[in-house]
Amino acid sequence: MKIRSIFVQLKLLVLLTACLSFAEKVVAQEWNLVSPDKKINIRISNRQSMSYIVMYNGDTVINDSPLGIHLDDQRFDEQLKWTDLQQITVKEEYMLLVGKRLKAKNTANELRLEFENSSGGRVMVIFRAYNDGIAFRYYFPTSDGSLHKVVRESTGFAVSKTAKAWIQPYDLNVRMKPCYETYYEDAITPGSASPNQAGWAFPALFAVGDVWMLVSEAGLDETYCATHLEDKGGNGVYTIRFPEKEEVTSKSDPEPVSTFPWATPWRLAIIVPSLNALYHTTLITDLNPPSKIKDTSWIKPGRASWSWWSKGSTTREFNVQKDYIDFNAAMGWEYVLIDAGWPQMQGGKVEDLVAYATSKGVGIFLWYHSGMGREQDTVSMSNLMAFPESRRNEMAKIRGWGVKGIKVDFFDSDKQPVIKRYFDIMKDAADHKLMVNFHGSTLPRGWERTYPHLVSMESVKGAEGYGRQEFCDRAPVHNTILPFTRNIVGSMDYTPVTFTNKREAIRQTTVGHELALSVVFESGVSHFADQMNSYKALPAGPKKFLMNVPVAWDETQYLTGLPGKFVVLARRKGAQWYIGAINGQNSEQEAVFDLPFIRKKTSLEIITDGDQPGKFVTSSLDTDGKDFKIKIAARSGFVAIVK
Repeated sequence: MKIRSIFVQLKLLVLLTACLSFAEKVVAQEWNLVSPDKKINIRISNRQSMSYIVMYNGDTVINDSPLGIHLDDQRFDEQLKWTDLQQITVKEEYMLLVGKRLKAKNTANELRLEFENSSGGRVMVIFRAYNDGIAFRYYFPTSDGSLHKVVRESTGFAVSKTAKAWIQPYDLNVRMKPCYETYYEDAITPGSASPNQAGWAFPALFAVGDVWMLVSEAGLDETYCATHLEDKGGNGVYTIRFPEKEEVTSKSDPEPVSTFPWATPWRLAIIVPSLNALYHTTLITDLNPPSKIKDTSWIKPGRASWSWWSKGSTTREFNVQKDYIDFNAAMGWEYVLIDAGWPQMQGGKVEDLVAYATSKGVGIFLWYHSGMGREQDTVSMSNLMAFPESRRNEMAKIRGWGVKGIKVDFFDSDKQPVIKRYFDIMKDAADHKLMVNFHGSTLPRGWERTYPHLVSMESVKGAEGYGRQEFCDRAPVHNTILPFTRNIVGSMDYTPVTFTNKREAIRQTTVGHELALSVVFESGVSHFADQMNSYKALPAGPKKFLMNVPVAWDETQYLTGLPGKFVVLARRKGAQWYIGAINGQNSEQEAVFDLPFIRKKTSLEIITDGDQPGKFVTSSLDTDGKDFKIKIAARSGFVAIVK
C-alpha cells in the first residue's frame, strides 16, 4: 500500500518531550497528538518498546496499548531510535455515491514519527487525530528492490474490562462459509473468550464509560492482507491477527509480502460521545484514496428484486426472470439480480432478457464466482474472473448486452492474493462501466471512496439465513446490533424485507420489523429478496413505501435505541425524511425521541403491524418534533414519512 495523498504541511499543535541522548537499553520519548477540537489526545511513547494511550475529554478510552511490526528480516517493535518528526494538517472534502451520508469532510491532525532499528532499518509510524476518532499505520519509506514479509504486528487496542463489547467471532475459513457471517456477541465483557479459535472480526463496538468506540480497519489495498483481532491473554487487549492458514481458497501464506516503500492499512478507532455521532462519522472512507473514476454518471444506486431467495433455480428460467422485470418496472425498482445458473438459461437467451429489461427501464446484475481456489482449472464460468483476459472479455461482452452490474461471490478468505482479486475485479469493472456487489466477501474498508462503482458488500449474516430456525430465532436481536456495527463501516447487502417464511423455518420478526429494514439497513443496491407475489399482495401503504424508499442517503440521524435492544433511525434524501425503527426484544418498547429536523407542527405517516399477524396498519400522528413517543411491539418495527 503506497502513500498516495500529498498534504500541505501546516502548523500543528504537538507536544514533544524527547530525550536527546539514546541510552543503550532504555529510550524515553513521548509525543502527544490532539484532535482539531482538542477533545481527543493520543499519547505515543517509545521506551523499551512503542505504545500509545488515547484519551477523550481527559478520560482514558484506550489503555496503554502495544505498537510495533516485525518483518522476516528485521524487527521494528523494540529498541527503536527516534530520528525524525513531521507535522501535517489533513483537510479535504469529497462526495460519496453510497452510504449513510454522501458529503464528507476529512479533517485531522497528523504526526509522522520516524524510527531506526539497530540494523539501520527505517519505519515511520503515522498517527492521525480526528474529532471523531484516531487512526495509525506503519510505513517503510526506503526502496531496496527486495520483497519483504510482515510476520507479525504487535499492534493492539487495550480496552477496560469495565466496558461492554458488541463483537463478532471470526469464523475459520472454509469453502462457502465466509468469515463475517456469525452472530455478534451482545454486551459482553472485554477479554471474554471468542467462541471461535480464530478470534474476533472487525468491527468491534465498545461502550467505555460515556464514550462509544468502534475499532476497525481501513485503507487496505492489494499489497496487504485483511486482518482481524485476537485477545490471547483474555485481558481485553485486542491485537492484530493475520488471516487463517486455510488452503481451500488460497495456498499462499497468511502473511503479506511487498517491496518497499510499503504502508500497512490504517488501524482505527471511531471515538464519539453518542450513538448519533457514530452515524455522522466518515472515518472509514476518509482513510482511503480519492476516487479513481472521473465520470461517475453511470453509477446509479437503486432497489433490486431477486428470485433466488424464494425460488432458487428459477434464475435459469427465462419467463420467470421476464416476469420479475415486468414487476420491477411496475414498482419503479431499478435492478433485477439474476443469480447463479443464468448461463444455463432455459426458454431464451440472457442477452435477449437484458434487451427486454432495457426496454422496460430496468437494469440487470449478473452473478459470478470469484474463481478463488480454481485458478488451476480449465477456464469456465466458475473461474473466468480469475484471469485478466477472460475477465475483461466477459465484462466487455455483458456490457455490450447492456448489463449494469455484477455480483461476485465466494472469496472465502482474507489472504493477500484474495484481496488482490477484489482490486483486479474493481479496476476492470470500472473500465467497462459495471457496478460491483461483492458476496461471500471480506468486510468493507472504505473502497467505495476510491472505486465508487462498488455499491455494496455482503460480509453479514443476512436474510439468506432465514431458512434456518436458529437464524429466525436470533434475527430480532441480531438486526438491532448490525446498525451500530457492520453497517457503520459500509453498505451491507443483507437482502432484507422478506415477509414470507423460507422453507420450514418460522420467522420471529414481524412484517413491520421487516419493512423497517428498508430504512434501518443501508446498501447502495438494496436487494428486496422476497418473491414478487409477496410484494404484489401488499396493501397500498407499504407497497407505495417500497416503491419510493431511497437507498443512498444525504444524511442519517440516530434518534434513540441501544444495540441488542432497539433502534430508531431517520434518513434524509433531498428534503424528504424517512424513519425506520425495529425492536429486537420479546417485550414492548416505548421509544421517546426528538425529531430535530422538524421545526413546526406536522404529521407523520406511520406503517406498522396490525392487530393480526402478517397484517399492516397505516396511520397519521401529529408532532412538533419534541418528545415524540411511540410504542414498538415485541420484535416489531415501523416506518414513517414526514409529510
